[in-house]
Amino acid sequence: MRKAQSPRFICRTVSSGNRVPGNFCPEAAAMVAEQTLPARTAQALQKMSPARQVEAVSTMVRQDNLTGDFARALLTATPASMRVDAAHGHVSPPDCVRRLGRIVQRLTALQQDAECLRSRHDGNLLLLTLAAGWARGWVRDAVIAQWLQARRPDYAAVLERLVQDADYAIVPGRRMKIAYEVAGGMVAAAHRSKGRKKRCL
Repeated sequence: MRKAQSPRFICRTVSSGNRVPGNFCPEAAAMVAEQTLPARTAQALQKMSPARQVEAVSTMVRQDNLTGDFARALLTATPASMRVDAAHGHVSPPDCVRRLGRIVQRLTALQQDAECLRSRHDGNLLLLTLAAGWARGWVRDAVIAQWLQARRPDYAAVLERLVQDADYAIVPGRRMKIAYEVAGGMVAAAHRSKGRKKRCL
Protein backbone atom coordinates (compact mmCIF):
# COMPACT_ATOMS: atom_id res chain seq x y z
CA MET A 1 0.00 0.00 0.00
CA ARG A 2 1.40 3.38 -1.00
CA LYS A 3 1.58 6.03 1.66
CA ALA A 4 -0.43 9.13 0.81
CA GLN A 5 1.65 12.22 0.25
CA SER A 6 1.13 15.13 2.57
CA PRO A 7 -0.59 18.12 0.93
CA ARG A 8 1.64 20.95 -0.22
CA PHE A 9 0.92 24.34 1.23
CA ILE A 10 2.37 27.82 1.06
CA CYS A 11 3.14 29.73 4.23
CA ARG A 12 1.58 33.18 4.00
CA THR A 13 2.68 34.51 7.40
CA VAL A 14 5.08 37.38 7.89
CA SER A 15 8.67 36.21 7.96
CA SER A 16 11.42 38.42 9.31
CA GLY A 17 14.02 36.43 7.40
CA ASN A 18 12.26 36.73 4.05
CA ARG A 19 14.32 38.58 1.47
CA VAL A 20 13.00 39.61 -1.92
CA PRO A 21 15.54 38.90 -4.71
CA GLY A 22 17.65 41.88 -5.64
CA ASN A 23 16.65 41.88 -9.32
CA PHE A 24 13.02 42.61 -8.45
CA CYS A 25 11.79 46.05 -9.41
CA PRO A 26 10.89 48.22 -6.36
CA GLU A 27 7.15 48.27 -7.13
CA ALA A 28 6.88 44.47 -7.32
CA ALA A 29 9.08 44.00 -4.26
CA ALA A 30 6.91 46.37 -2.21
CA MET A 31 3.79 44.28 -2.94
CA VAL A 32 5.28 41.14 -1.36
CA ALA A 33 7.63 42.72 1.17
CA GLU A 34 5.59 41.45 4.13
CA GLN A 35 4.95 37.94 2.78
CA THR A 36 6.93 34.77 2.38
CA LEU A 37 7.74 34.29 -1.28
CA PRO A 38 8.23 30.65 -2.41
CA ALA A 39 11.47 29.94 -4.26
CA ARG A 40 9.71 28.72 -7.43
CA THR A 41 7.65 31.90 -7.50
CA ALA A 42 10.76 34.05 -7.18
CA GLN A 43 12.50 32.11 -9.94
CA ALA A 44 9.58 32.61 -12.31
CA LEU A 45 9.26 36.32 -11.56
CA GLN A 46 12.98 36.91 -12.04
CA LYS A 47 12.60 35.88 -15.68
CA MET A 48 10.15 38.72 -16.35
CA SER A 49 10.83 42.33 -17.20
CA PRO A 50 10.17 44.91 -14.43
CA ALA A 51 6.88 46.02 -15.96
CA ARG A 52 5.72 42.41 -16.28
CA GLN A 53 6.80 41.72 -12.69
CA VAL A 54 4.45 44.44 -11.47
CA GLU A 55 1.55 43.04 -13.52
CA ALA A 56 2.16 39.45 -12.41
CA VAL A 57 2.65 40.23 -8.72
CA SER A 58 -0.43 42.44 -8.71
CA THR A 59 -2.50 39.60 -10.18
CA MET A 60 -1.11 37.09 -7.69
CA VAL A 61 -1.70 39.34 -4.68
CA ARG A 62 -5.28 40.05 -5.74
CA GLN A 63 -5.91 36.32 -6.07
CA ASP A 64 -4.13 35.68 -2.75
CA ASN A 65 -2.07 33.07 -4.58
CA LEU A 66 1.73 33.27 -4.50
CA THR A 67 2.31 29.64 -5.44
CA GLY A 68 5.01 28.64 -7.85
CA ASP A 69 2.51 26.97 -10.19
CA PHE A 70 0.58 30.21 -10.61
CA ALA A 71 3.77 32.19 -11.15
CA ARG A 72 4.99 29.75 -13.80
CA ALA A 73 1.62 29.96 -15.56
CA LEU A 74 1.94 33.74 -15.65
CA LEU A 75 5.49 33.35 -16.95
CA THR A 76 4.25 31.08 -19.73
CA ALA A 77 1.66 33.72 -20.66
CA THR A 78 4.37 36.40 -20.82
CA PRO A 79 5.33 37.53 -24.35
CA ALA A 80 8.95 37.15 -25.40
CA SER A 81 9.37 40.93 -25.40
CA MET A 82 8.67 40.99 -21.65
CA ARG A 83 10.96 38.10 -20.69
CA VAL A 84 14.58 38.70 -19.73
CA ASP A 85 15.52 35.11 -20.57
CA ALA A 86 14.20 35.26 -24.14
CA ALA A 87 17.72 35.69 -25.51
CA HIS A 88 18.62 32.24 -24.17
CA GLY A 89 15.78 30.58 -26.06
CA HIS A 90 13.43 30.24 -23.08
CA VAL A 91 10.28 31.27 -24.91
CA SER A 92 6.83 29.68 -24.69
CA PRO A 93 5.01 28.58 -27.88
CA PRO A 94 3.10 31.55 -29.39
CA ASP A 95 -0.24 29.74 -29.29
CA CYS A 96 0.21 28.92 -25.62
CA VAL A 97 1.15 32.52 -24.86
CA ARG A 98 -1.97 33.81 -26.62
CA ARG A 99 -4.32 31.43 -24.84
CA LEU A 100 -2.90 31.95 -21.39
CA GLY A 101 -2.68 35.68 -22.06
CA ARG A 102 -6.42 35.81 -22.73
CA ILE A 103 -7.09 33.93 -19.50
CA VAL A 104 -4.94 36.38 -17.54
CA GLN A 105 -6.71 39.34 -19.15
CA ARG A 106 -10.12 37.95 -18.21
CA LEU A 107 -8.92 37.21 -14.68
CA THR A 108 -7.60 40.76 -14.30
CA ALA A 109 -10.85 42.22 -15.62
CA LEU A 110 -12.87 40.11 -13.17
CA GLN A 111 -10.63 41.25 -10.31
CA GLN A 112 -11.16 44.90 -11.22
CA ASP A 113 -14.92 44.44 -11.51
CA ALA A 114 -15.05 42.65 -8.15
CA GLU A 115 -13.05 45.40 -6.44
CA CYS A 116 -15.30 48.07 -7.92
CA LEU A 117 -18.48 46.29 -6.84
CA ARG A 118 -17.08 45.52 -3.41
CA SER A 119 -16.15 49.14 -2.76
CA ARG A 120 -19.62 50.36 -3.73
CA HIS A 121 -21.90 47.62 -2.45
CA ASP A 122 -20.36 46.02 0.64
CA GLY A 123 -21.87 48.64 2.95
CA ASN A 124 -25.24 48.46 1.22
CA LEU A 125 -25.32 44.67 1.49
CA LEU A 126 -24.67 44.89 5.22
CA LEU A 127 -27.50 47.38 5.70
CA LEU A 128 -29.86 45.31 3.54
CA THR A 129 -29.04 42.19 5.55
CA LEU A 130 -29.78 43.98 8.81
CA ALA A 131 -33.00 45.45 7.41
CA ALA A 132 -34.17 42.04 6.20
CA GLY A 133 -33.49 40.57 9.63
CA TRP A 134 -35.51 43.29 11.38
CA ALA A 135 -38.38 42.98 8.89
CA ARG A 136 -38.41 39.20 9.32
CA GLY A 137 -38.66 39.61 13.08
CA TRP A 138 -41.55 42.08 12.78
CA VAL A 139 -43.52 39.98 10.30
CA ARG A 140 -43.14 36.80 12.34
CA ASP A 141 -44.08 38.46 15.62
CA ALA A 142 -47.81 37.85 16.08
CA VAL A 143 -48.43 41.06 18.04
CA ILE A 144 -46.55 43.33 15.62
CA ALA A 145 -48.02 41.62 12.54
CA GLN A 146 -51.55 42.03 13.91
CA TRP A 147 -50.92 45.69 14.72
CA LEU A 148 -49.59 46.37 11.22
CA GLN A 149 -52.47 44.56 9.53
CA ALA A 150 -54.98 46.58 11.56
CA ARG A 151 -53.40 50.02 11.15
CA ARG A 152 -51.11 49.96 8.10
CA PRO A 153 -51.92 46.98 5.88
CA ASP A 154 -49.92 48.57 3.04
CA TYR A 155 -46.77 48.57 5.19
CA ALA A 156 -47.49 44.99 6.26
CA ALA A 157 -47.74 43.88 2.62
CA VAL A 158 -44.43 45.55 1.73
CA LEU A 159 -42.64 44.00 4.70
CA GLU A 160 -44.08 40.56 3.94
CA ARG A 161 -42.91 40.80 0.32
CA LEU A 162 -39.47 41.95 1.48
CA VAL A 163 -39.15 38.95 3.79
CA GLN A 164 -40.29 36.58 1.04
CA ASP A 165 -37.74 38.01 -1.39
CA ALA A 166 -34.98 37.76 1.22
CA ASP A 167 -35.86 34.15 2.00
CA TYR A 168 -36.08 33.25 -1.69
CA ALA A 169 -32.63 34.74 -2.35
CA ILE A 170 -30.92 32.14 -0.16
CA VAL A 171 -32.88 29.14 -1.45
CA PRO A 172 -30.79 26.99 -3.86
CA GLY A 173 -32.01 26.96 -7.42
CA ARG A 174 -32.11 23.18 -7.67
CA ARG A 175 -31.55 20.18 -5.48
CA MET A 176 -28.05 18.80 -5.30
CA LYS A 177 -27.76 15.40 -6.93
CA ILE A 178 -25.80 12.94 -4.82
CA ALA A 179 -24.74 9.43 -5.64
CA TYR A 180 -26.20 7.88 -2.50
CA GLU A 181 -29.14 8.13 -0.15
CA VAL A 182 -28.48 10.03 3.04
CA ALA A 183 -30.15 7.34 5.17
CA GLY A 184 -28.50 4.38 3.50
CA GLY A 185 -25.09 5.93 2.94
CA MET A 186 -22.66 4.30 0.56
CA VAL A 187 -24.22 0.88 1.12
CA ALA A 188 -27.35 1.90 -0.76
CA ALA A 189 -25.24 3.25 -3.59
CA ALA A 190 -23.33 -0.03 -3.81
CA HIS A 191 -26.55 -2.05 -4.01
CA ARG A 192 -27.91 0.15 -6.80
CA SER A 193 -24.64 -0.11 -8.68
CA LYS A 194 -24.72 -3.93 -8.51
CA GLY A 195 -28.32 -3.95 -9.70
CA ARG A 196 -27.48 -1.83 -12.73
CA LYS A 197 -24.60 -4.13 -13.64
CA LYS A 198 -26.85 -7.20 -13.50
CA ARG A 199 -29.45 -5.59 -15.73
CA CYS A 200 -26.77 -4.67 -18.24
CA LEU A 201 -25.69 -8.30 -18.42
